[in-house]
Amino acid sequence: MARPRAFDEDQVLDAAWDLFRRQGYTATSVADLEAATGLRPSSLYRAFEDKAGLFAAALERYVTAFVSPRLDRHAGPGAALEDLEQLLLSLFELPLADGHGCLVTNTATELRAEGPGRGARVGMDLVARHVREVLVRELATTARADVETEVAALGLLYQGLLVLSRAGLLTDAHRDAVRATFTRLRTLRPSP
Repeated sequence: MARPRAFDEDQVLDAAWDLFRRQGYTATSVADLEAATGLRPSSLYRAFEDKAGLFAAALERYVTAFVSPRLDRHAGPGAALEDLEQLLLSLFELPLADGHGCLVTNTATELRAEGPGRGARVGMDLVARHVREVLVRELATTARADVETEVAALGLLYQGLLVLSRAGLLTDAHRDAVRATFTRLRTLRPSP
């Protein structure tokens, strides 16, 4: 019979995803993870097998506990273009504007969507699905809008902003670009 865990798994995963978001997968050592999570090596290996296992669990937790609620709030059922615009503008606010970016985007750029980084694809697909649902609802009835092209363009803008955030290069001009993009998208709405 397995011993029950003597730690709060959600707290451990939250601490791990924060560390991985700040340092990246490669630069994070097991000793760093022990310090951040409070786990001893034996507990870490028993619960998650290895660093890659802990990373995969932390990335999954990040998507379900951080990314998904943001998407539900700004791009969930009933969301309009204005709500979607707020999703992109929220990238200029903490915690995503703290110079460490987004764990999903960071993972995709560091590890690609393979091996320990395959959870990044799940997060990116989730963003695209939510964006697509809003655009279909808001624009699909007009012949002037190619929804899939607009989904791709917003995906590029969203992920690009997160890369710039990680690099500490977000400016007011980028915020203005988001606003201009949504001003243009609003012109594609069908007339009432």
